[in-house]
Amino acid sequence: MQSVRALLPAIAGTLLLAQASPSPTRSELVTVTSKDGTRIGVECAGTGPTLLFVHGGVGDRTRWTPMFPLLASTFTVCAMDRRGRGASGDAADYSLSKEAEDVAAVVNSRKGPVFVFGHSYGGVAALEATFLTDRVAKLILYEPPLHEPADTNLAVAARVEELVKRGELERAFITFQTEIVKQSPEELARMKARPTWPALVATIAAHPRQMRALSAYRFDAGRMTSARMPALLLIGGNTVSPYARQSIDALRRSLPNPTVVVLERQEHNAMDGGRDALAKAIIAFAR
Repeated sequence: MQSVRALLPAIAGTLLLAQASPSPTRSELVTVTSKDGTRIGVECAGTGPTLLFVHGGVGDRTRWTPMFPLLASTFTVCAMDRRGRGASGDAADYSLSKEAEDVAAVVNSRKGPVFVFGHSYGGVAALEATFLTDRVAKLILYEPPLHEPADTNLAVAARVEELVKRGELERAFITFQTEIVKQSPEELARMKARPTWPALVATIAAHPRQMRALSAYRFDAGRMTSARMPALLLIGGNTVSPYARQSIDALRRSLPNPTVVVLERQEHNAMDGGRDALAKAIIAFAR
């Protein structure tokens, strides 16, 4: 595995863009129609090839829009709301395959090469989307949960759902973050101190269906040989979840063209506390 520092020496001039003080970035919100007719909201800013962020299990596109000022001089950077979140619609019939179709629909709506970045659960949807479209030029996956035990997921999903029914959203959110994501108490405290905490907590009600869909998912290493685009696999240097490391290792061994980068001093949420390092890794890989 490489550190971010090890990946960068040939592109020091480009990295100055990511290190500069962020300035306000004008963005536009558009909608794309997915295969089943669900409308997917996508916010974009900047110029250049498209970089599409697919958010994880909690939150929505606004968890990623703070990355825009660091990247908009290099990419047309976009963040989509996954179905049932933010500006996107929803449907009664839910599945991981529909999430992958949503990502593919957004990719197909863009002109030119598209770089797709999937975080956590969004990383699984992004990975599956590469089998639905040939428009993904490069793929970036940040700790996709490919190997979490199904029985654990189902048990925690039931507890989270019960807490949501009782109106205990914050407790449900903390249960998920500690028992599934394996976040440290220090990282959780940092999340709780940020102004985005209430918005993140509010999205936990949509999470049990995702946990059940993920429990039914089976990673097939043999399928990965056909995903020939270059892939950047990201993991936090302080990530403690053995399942995150197992997933990254499985992808490293099965994808034809992988690069693994460790985000030093980060866990599962570098987009909150390590944006400069994350932007550097993205730009280095894209270049």
